[in-house]
Amino acid sequence: MEQILHSISGSLHFLAVVTWIGSMMYSMFAVAPALKHLGTPRAHAINMIAARRFSPLTWGSLAVLIVTGIYAVSGNVDKLSTLFGQPAGIVLFVKLLLVAALIVILLYQIYTLSPQMKKLINPATPKDQENALEIARAGNTANFWSWTHLVLGITVIILAVILAELLES
Repeated sequence: MEQILHSISGSLHFLAVVTWIGSMMYSMFAVAPALKHLGTPRAHAINMIAARRFSPLTWGSLAVLIVTGIYAVSGNVDKLSTLFGQPAGIVLFVKLLLVAALIVILLYQIYTLSPQMKKLINPATPKDQENALEIARAGNTANFWSWTHLVLGITVIILAVILAELLES
């Protein structure tokens, strides 16, 4: 029974990673380029609508990742003290640090950058040169953090594969 639960948990963990990172890749490589011809304010407005639609999927993936990650670690608590003296422990530690960074970046994007951009593209906000510059700055900042989030997510996946190999040997 424990083996079945472990397999289900591992499958859900993998599915949540694919959903989270896959949606980022879709957004970065399909949606964003398709919106470029609309102009900055309109593209950001549509991107924000898409992000709102993806939000339940993102939060659901994050919840599944946390629960299944805790389950995976709790099943190996007895091995963790000896694990941290080995390469697998170092990889696990770096992976967990990067996951924490991913969560911080996600929260920053949702609770800081998104409201800032929403305020700037609001129809009630005067559309002058200063506004256009602020939109460009906010867009560049959002783009930087989106790319950072994606690169860290891919790095976490690579570390997970390395960790799995280290734990099998």
